[in-house]
Amino acid sequence: LEAGWMMASRSRNAIMLVRGRAGDQLPRPGKELLGVTRAMGYPPERDAGQFLEDYLRVTRRTRSVVERVFYG
Repeated sequence: LEAGWMMASRSRNAIMLVRGRAGDQLPRPGKELLGVTRAMGYPPERDAGQFLEDYLRVTRRTRSVVERVFYG
């Protein structure tokens, strides 16, 4: 759960830095998503795909844990 919270928090913060306003949805592919990817610490030579894969992996695992622990 900690990894999921950290990923969500860092992503929200990166979105705020890139857009200049709060947001809870990842941007569509393009300049904003690349900006979020860079703000998250991914190297410039990588495209946003790796960030999206990591984000989805962590959030899916977190959702699975929440459903198992809280909804049983």
